[in-house]
Amino acid sequence: MSLPDQGVRAMVMVLFDLGETLESDGVLRAGALEVLQELADLRRDGRPAAVLGLLSDTRTPAGPDDLAAIVAEYRALLDELGIRRFFQPFSRRVTLSAQVGVGKPAAAAFRAAVARADPTLGFADVVFVTENPDHVRAARVLGMTAVHVRPAGSPGAGGAELPAVLPVVRDLLAAASDDVPVLGGDRALASVGAPAGERLFLVVQNGRLFQVDHPEVPVLLDTGRHLVVDLEPEVAQELEDSGGACWTLRPLPVGPVVTTPAASGRGPETEAVRRCVDQLSRDRFAADLATLAGHATRHSASADFDAAATWAAAQLAEAGFAVTTQPVPRVGGRCRNVIADRPGTGPAPRDVVLVTAHLDSVNLRGPEAPAPGADDNASGSAGVLAIARALDGAETELDLRLVLFGGEEQGLFGSSHHVAGLTGAERARIRAVVNMDMIAGLNTAVRGVLLEGAAVSRTVLDALAEAAATYTGLAVSIGLSPANSDHVPFIDVGVPAVLTIEGADGTNRRVHTERDTVAELDLDLAMEILRMNVAFVAGALVPASVGAGSRELVTPR
Repeated sequence: MSLPDQGVRAMVMVLFDLGETLESDGVLRAGALEVLQELADLRRDGRPAAVLGLLSDTRTPAGPDDLAAIVAEYRALLDELGIRRFFQPFSRRVTLSAQVGVGKPAAAAFRAAVARADPTLGFADVVFVTENPDHVRAARVLGMTAVHVRPAGSPGAGGAELPAVLPVVRDLLAAASDDVPVLGGDRALASVGAPAGERLFLVVQNGRLFQVDHPEVPVLLDTGRHLVVDLEPEVAQELEDSGGACWTLRPLPVGPVVTTPAASGRGPETEAVRRCVDQLSRDRFAADLATLAGHATRHSASADFDAAATWAAAQLAEAGFAVTTQPVPRVGGRCRNVIADRPGTGPAPRDVVLVTAHLDSVNLRGPEAPAPGADDNASGSAGVLAIARALDGAETELDLRLVLFGGEEQGLFGSSHHVAGLTGAERARIRAVVNMDMIAGLNTAVRGVLLEGAAVSRTVLDALAEAAATYTGLAVSIGLSPANSDHVPFIDVGVPAVLTIEGADGTNRRVHTERDTVAELDLDLAMEILRMNVAFVAGALVPASVGAGSRELVTPR
């Protein structure tokens, strides 16, 4: 089963502009409350059928503290208008240009808003509502349905009245697919006697960490990383933001496949890509893994993390990269991101491909408890070093950036800080992000990998799956519910990012304990995942090919 087709609508997102569309000078537009309520009341299979979102242009922040103030001001405005309840959770349903780095009508602004609200949705699933005709045209070019409404307080101006949105949304829902939601590619929710739709929630967890925290919650379906659980909506709301980087809970999407086997077939090999793949060294990877996991802990605020970061930076410099570090606030100690850059040979300005992993480890018993973090995530960090060496000497046109993040286990602090520090132009040139988190735990009968992204990551997902089919024997699954790792902050601003993680990682019960040791790992699985990633990256750095070298990597702009 392939990824859901972009033209099949199981639910609709209604994305609003705010100023002059829903409000003017701090006053809610007449009829706006009624339209929002009618949209919120739409149901399909007992669950909300429309996701409501806001995309607004704001002033450019002077710094991180100013960004927090802009977000707080916007939240306060929604409270004053009495409409914030329609756009909950606020962190996913509201997107501001200050957060993205660019405003409308830039495609990146629209991509960020859709990816943050629901990663399973594509532009074809979105109804954009605004009074600005230029933004209407930009949305339609991207494939959205756009409704041009009259500006608030301007009855003689062009455009429709706000209630005109309702029949447009209903028509899109009427054309929606009748597919039953599927988890794991072959199990329908109806087969387990699921409760009323509004009590169904999707959990994306690392290891079994949600079930460790909440053993009392009834689990209806379980594929390891993904669970469907039965919760009262009030209880779910209390839990929603309490999982940190360990697990995420959200309403179960209507219609789309949560996890499905990849459909991509084998592509033709290229000599340049094969040469990079063959440069991977199992022995060197094993040695790096042992070095990183040899620390008593790599907790982000510890001296051991500092030592691991210093050592990794030296390894990347030795591989020919220009290495810098970036302090990570909110963690304490000497936590930082290690950033390694290698320029391509193509004409400037060049796009860039990122390979990332988090360097820190954690034990749930506390920051002083042993946390070797061999799988989570010495495996991904050693993988970044392995990719740096495999690409040594390769002629590439695009720039390559490798990043080892700190503060991931505390809440994706390192990656969020890195993304927030990028300008709009810097984000726009990112061709793809490949994130590695837990790549060496064999949890299934066959060696497999889960590629986790969003609709914005579709091209990268397909290319990675093709690289796996061409250069490895991996069983590949694809997921469209990104959570709990460093690919998420990139997706949240509309950058195509994919997590590569061991198959059925949720069956790994050693995560965040002293038992996550090298002795428990399968290095052959790690090498297979690295072969896939090297093949993808080597091809993507030459714009004429990607992965197995069979087609151009085209990222929406």
